[in-house]
Amino acid sequence: MYVIRRVAKTERGQERVVAALLTKICEAYEQAGRSKAQVYIGGRGLPGAPGMVYAEWTQERIEPISPSKVPESVITDNAKLQALLTEYPIEFYELVTPEKLKEWGLA
Repeated sequence: MYVIRRVAKTERGQERVVAALLTKICEAYEQAGRSKAQVYIGGRGLPGAPGMVYAEWTQERIEPISPSKVPESVITDNAKLQALLTEYPIEFYELVTPEKLKEWGLA
């Protein structure tokens, strides 16, 4: 199992607009079968860097997405999102589970 995190870096004050677009994109992928994502913001009166919006979800496997499987609304909303971003990296993490610890001989 893997945790995938998309990091959307934007100008200060645009976090909520970016979060709304990222939420729509995640919902479209969820309707296409991907697991539920959480979208969250740092800053804006909370600890955390301003201008940062995150989307995070889990997947059983890491596989490329065929362009034919990208929902049409994602293409439209992603174009709007890209206009607001300064960076858009993606991070991949292996989720440590009791099964993985056993497999690694650490449980």
